[in-house]
Amino acid sequence: MKGILCRLFIVVCCAIGFLGMNFGSCQAAPSHKVESFHYKSYKDGDRDWLKIEIGLSRDNLEYEVSDNPDKPNQLLVLMKNTKPGEIKKNIGLDRKIARYMTVREKNKNDLQIMIATDGDLATHEYKVYTVEKDKKTRKPYRLVIEIAGDEGKPVDTKPVPDIPEDELMDSVAGHTIVLDPGHGGTDNGASGPSLLREKDVTLSISLEAARILRENGARVLMTRFTDVDVFGPVATDKQELQARVDVARRDPSVEMFVSVHCNAFTNSEANGTGTYFYPHSSRDAMLAQYIQNEMVHSTGLRDRGITSARFYVLRNSRVPATLVETAFITNPYEESMLANVQCQYTMAKAICRGINNYFRDTLR
Repeated sequence: MKGILCRLFIVVCCAIGFLGMNFGSCQAAPSHKVESFHYKSYKDGDRDWLKIEIGLSRDNLEYEVSDNPDKPNQLLVLMKNTKPGEIKKNIGLDRKIARYMTVREKNKNDLQIMIATDGDLATHEYKVYTVEKDKKTRKPYRLVIEIAGDEGKPVDTKPVPDIPEDELMDSVAGHTIVLDPGHGGTDNGASGPSLLREKDVTLSISLEAARILRENGARVLMTRFTDVDVFGPVATDKQELQARVDVARRDPSVEMFVSVHCNAFTNSEANGTGTYFYPHSSRDAMLAQYIQNEMVHSTGLRDRGITSARFYVLRNSRVPATLVETAFITNPYEESMLANVQCQYTMAKAICRGINNYFRDTLR
């Protein structure tokens, strides 16, 4: 009996050992881990390039490269089976070829890198590849992303379309205007009942307004033209607001500063459109009134009038400045307007008409 039990014990031990070996062999391969990050700008002939190197703990990285169909300025790189290590989640880049980079864990096992370029990704040449570890230079195995400036894009020889008659504005040509899409990046601004974000609406309206003004001969600067913090992802409120003001201060040709926002209130019935100014001179109120008139006429929203306010970007502006509260994002009906592309266009055109009327009547 003892012999039988002994042999049974040996068989069980062997079976456990065999299962243990197989269990070990079925474990997932060790994860990659980001151990370093570096970027630099360089020239290749007449073209500027940005080179990003992400150092990893081991080789044989699997990755996928794509663009973002909803935001054509974003390059996406999905790093399989990769952990972020100590890399920051938001990284400012050169701000010429690429504005910033974000790092996000995805599907628990993967890491997604998003790089926001300075314009449509289709205008940039880019390449993504891996490089083996280099013992001589002490560089680890790394993923490399290179993006060229848009100087090398093909020349568009298509005829320039005529400006639609309802967009013709004959008084903005030759003037320099700063448009400031409110919020952005880590600051979503207010949100509506359907979770529409203020930062997305203000950017859409501002980009459309910039297009209309430029097609009519104006020079337009924007505090941001993507979903990004103007100062950077780690900033005080004052630093962020001052960075917006500085866009106008750095260029002596700037004649006007227009900040675009959505209003919000705890009472969802609050409604209407309003425009704000700080009374440095009579021209601040005049600019606000011209834009307010066009907003009310074009949208049919309740006229909340123009109001003097001590908003930072208005108080610290050295040129006539105004802040447009387009509509209440917290009002369900007005939120639906703000989410509608045609309504965004209508608001953008109204802002442009107000600007045009200001130049027409004050600079005769």
